[in-house]
Amino acid sequence: GGEAAEDTKMMCGDARESPTSPLPASVSAPGSTSVAALIADADGGALGERLAAMGLDASRSSSFAAAAARLLAAGVAPETRATAFWVPGRIEVLGKHTDYAGGRSLLCAVNRGFSVVAADRDDAVLRVFASFELTGEADVAEVALAAAPEAASPAGWAVYPAVTARRLARNFGIRGGVDLALSCDLPEASGMSSSSAVVIATFLCLSARNRLSAQLRARLPTAEALCHYLGCVENGQDCGHELPGDAGVGTFGGSEDHTAILLCRRAELRVYAFCPTALEATLPSPP
Repeated sequence: GGEAAEDTKMMCGDARESPTSPLPASVSAPGSTSVAALIADADGGALGERLAAMGLDASRSSSFAAAAARLLAAGVAPETRATAFWVPGRIEVLGKHTDYAGGRSLLCAVNRGFSVVAADRDDAVLRVFASFELTGEADVAEVALAAAPEAASPAGWAVYPAVTARRLARNFGIRGGVDLALSCDLPEASGMSSSSAVVIATFLCLSARNRLSAQLRARLPTAEALCHYLGCVENGQDCGHELPGDAGVGTFGGSEDHTAILLCRRAELRVYAFCPTALEATLPSPP
């Protein structure tokens, strides 16, 4: 629905049947802990064991601990409810700029990305603490969740969490804010889609804080539909009549990055077709 959706349909050609998958557990049933408990799990080795079971380097637990420690340094109470997510970068093996034209891409997620820890706030504010491990740089951004669509967005990397927060406030009425710390080890300008990863990280944290699982299952019931929506968050297009867009981040793209980051798995390559999004093949790859 809507003019943007009609434009997309015209670019993509005739609709085709496509297999779908359920929403990821990080969206449908996110777990929670506390800031202090997460640090204790990292120090005690339990977090490293969980990461290793996911196919990640157990030493990455130190990045989560550092993110949690940054929240404590910012004044967050140790007992504050918290959520934690791993959001990887992605590689386009084949098929660049094909997603918004109904083409195909060969994709994989990588073992570099964002270690993300978010602590609940009692107000409608998103505060983001970013740490870039390879350069040693750090930054902070703060935005209101209820910002109007025409509100000015911050410059640089902070535009991505700001646009995501504004879109979720508009589409889902969220009012619960978070203090979000993310630690990134993606090389700068590496083409691994750090920008879309920040959109996804912000979405996951605000969705968990505002307990959007039921709304998402009703309005975006499949993983593929969710990835399409996240693409619309970034490019500003409407996602049907019920999920209107705004300016987005100022660039046009599809949902390939979001699909790869959310749906690709360890030791495999995936072929996705787009418009609509559909998994066409899974190929083994060395981990």
